Amino acid sequence: MATQWRELGDGNFALTGGSNIGIIVREGRAVIVDAGLDKDAAKKALRAAADAGAKPAALVITHGHTDHFGGAGWLAQQAGIPVYAAPLEAVFAMQPLLEPLFLYGGATPIAELRGKFTLARQGVDSIALLEPGAQEIAGIPLDILPLPGHALQQIGVGASNTCYCGDVVFPDETLERHPILFCADMDAWLRTLERLPALSYAWYIPGHGEPVQDIAALAERNAARLREIRAWVWESLATPQEAPGVLRNVAARYNITLTAPQFLLLALTTIHAALTSLQAAGEARVEMTANRMLWRR
Repeated sequence: MATQWRELGDGNFALTGGSNIGIIVREGRAVIVDAGLDKDAAKKALRAAADAGAKPAALVITHGHTDHFGGAGWLAQQAGIPVYAAPLEAVFAMQPLLEPLFLYGGATPIAELRGKFTLARQGVDSIALLEPGAQEIAGIPLDILPLPGHALQQIGVGASNTCYCGDVVFPDETLERHPILFCADMDAWLRTLERLPALSYAWYIPGHGEPVQDIAALAERNAARLREIRAWVWESLATPQEAPGVLRNVAARYNITLTAPQFLLLALTTIHAALTSLQAAGEARVEMTANRMLWRR
């Protein structure tokens, strides 16, 4: 996907295409938000900062998924800048093996989970930990916004009129092409989406897709998809099911075929998140029967 340079006003910029990268420029200094999938994406971020007349001063990672931090280790070394992230997301960025390990249930990952989209080629040596709230990074005032759900401690970065919001929302194209959105905590994501419009930024830069001004409408479409997934998971429990069986039922509802192990494991994480949500609401329970972990209403 071709990279496009977007100027948003007040010294805020974005590189869109693939995984989006934010660049916040103040008085010749730049804070970069996310680093893309790999070194090639990170190189574009450095060139963009230079084109904006700024020297990179810091990198903030919104969450610890490879397509957002894969270029961070190279970028930090090349530019000699500090890296910031929320505590749990920082661990994933410093130890890239954790992402495929997480997806494979804690066991040594299979070869299909060692591709560049789930295993970054380089981790980050050191990350300063962020807590939510107003603060200065590299002398630039920013708001660090908790946006959990897609990832457990995902954050957004607010800079004057612009919010760089990671994967808190996905564009309509993604909702159409990949209907089972990757989700770590469904209840947290729904709460995040409910309060997102109250942030009142002029521009929102999601991790994928185009800059957004009407975030409320897109947030509701993402929330509706999560509620739909959860409802179809519950419908699947008319008879007791193991989680992979629930996934097959939900995939059939969306008329999709999961063609590779990594796609199945990503989708299965979302099914687990929906089951946890239903359990917390008292709408589903888990039981052991004949060495099978079954879910039932």
